[in-house]
Amino acid sequence: MIPVVEAALRLAPARRRALRRLAVGAASVAAVAIAVAGTLAGPEVSFDFLCLWPIGVVTWLAGFPAGFDLALVSASASLATGLFMQPGKGEGLKLWNFAVDLGVYVSQAWLLSRLHSRMDREGRLARTDEVTHIANRRAFEEAADRELERARRQGRPVTLAYLDVDDFKRLNDRFGHAAGDEVLERVGAALSRGTRRIDTAARLGGDEFGLILPDTSEAAARALLERLRVSIGAGAGKVGPVSLSIGAVTFESAPGSVPEMVARADAAMYAAKRAGKGWIRIEVVRAGSDGGSPPAAQGPDASGPARPTRVLPA
Repeated sequence: MIPVVEAALRLAPARRRALRRLAVGAASVAAVAIAVAGTLAGPEVSFDFLCLWPIGVVTWLAGFPAGFDLALVSASASLATGLFMQPGKGEGLKLWNFAVDLGVYVSQAWLLSRLHSRMDREGRLARTDEVTHIANRRAFEEAADRELERARRQGRPVTLAYLDVDDFKRLNDRFGHAAGDEVLERVGAALSRGTRRIDTAARLGGDEFGLILPDTSEAAARALLERLRVSIGAGAGKVGPVSLSIGAVTFESAPGSVPEMVARADAAMYAAKRAGKGWIRIEVVRAGSDGGSPPAAQGPDASGPARPTRVLPA
């Protein structure tokens, strides 16, 4: 039951909170109703195990405090129903059953909350780069899928950028891998600080990084990438200033697929690298233009060639 609810919660983000509240509310009502029905049915029929399901759902979706509260309410509803329907008969046994039910419900809620926390932690680790502590390629690809669907629904632009550290192999050979990791950490920290919460910054492997910028035009992307270039280049450290070759593509309408987005951004980045160290190259895919093959030296901007930005020394 829980996996089914979790799958439903992977719908559009705008519906996620409402669906979660609905599921928690329905499960809470079901738990209390089952507890009361079990008491009314008498000792011949046990409904206690049925309460475990809604309590489990609430715990999984809302955490241990909510699961504990529902466990207490369910056990109390069962006790109150018994005392009301059969006053003066077997109060001690009813209190014992209340304690047993509460213990079982709370134990399940605690175990499920621990399991959920562990799965969340492992899920985050599986999507986090161990050197830079930002998203890894897996998380980047998942975010790209989500943002592509969002761009299709809302008809808003999305920008994807690839960033490559210039001469990273030379830095590693000259200063050592520890210094290379320091450079990667510097880049990751700058990307994390310099982007919005709705953006995705990721290390894609080696010295390559990626950015997904939802609802971002070419002009806004250009300004952001320039700020990041300055922030990263100004950082101190053993290796000194670091430059980046950056390629980005702004899609004014949703492209056909994530591989198309990635191929175009990757091609733009290599075009920037061929032009010289520290270049930023941004290309625009106009709404209604042909998806075609990834651009090389020239971009698919319908108004003319892509406009590379030369980054000058500070």
